[in-house]
Amino acid sequence: MNDKPRLFRDPNEITKREAEIDLPHVAPLNNWVRMLRKRLGPDATVPWFDPHDGGCEARILWLLEAPGPKATRERGGSGFISCNNNDDSAQNTWETREEAGVPRKLVVHWNAIPYYIGTDTKIRAFNQDDLAAVGPLLSELIGLLPKLQVVILGGKAARSVWRKFAPGDTKLHIIECPHPSPTNLNTRPGNRARIVEAWREALRVVNAG
Repeated sequence: MNDKPRLFRDPNEITKREAEIDLPHVAPLNNWVRMLRKRLGPDATVPWFDPHDGGCEARILWLLEAPGPKATRERGGSGFISCNNNDDSAQNTWETREEAGVPRKLVVHWNAIPYYIGTDTKIRAFNQDDLAAVGPLLSELIGLLPKLQVVILGGKAARSVWRKFAPGDTKLHIIECPHPSPTNLNTRPGNRARIVEAWREALRVVNAG
């Protein structure tokens, strides 16, 4: 399988991935995406789950803030929540996971706010209204991941949504780490290592069974 950072610079790779959105391991998640698009309305741009990740078989949920422009077809991106997207945060996610030795098939990638927030040219910061509107969706997502063991919360939005809306009856192992944005990694020494260690901790939990 061809896999590297920024793979979706190549439109042909996006086309190949689009042909796989209904593969059995990811079909329930992408059917949920279809339902979200109807429920949230035409202004809510909700990207697909990436079929090259673990889908419903995933043991680790990597939860960030909201899709960036490069995750949305409407803004010239891929239309997927993916570590193959052509942006810095996706590249940092791919590289830190690889450095930690976490197999991609163990992971499913998603966002606390599942749709793009911002203008046609720039994503905006999340606010509490955003979190309140999407928080109840978290239980729906967890219900689609029967083998899930670990949730990695990358950044403030993911932490806020989880603290307020996480299902109360789960036995999931929760790990907090910085968001993998270039600002966090380039200007705050130590954040990259914290993200790599979050991945390693997640892998230890999975391997421990």
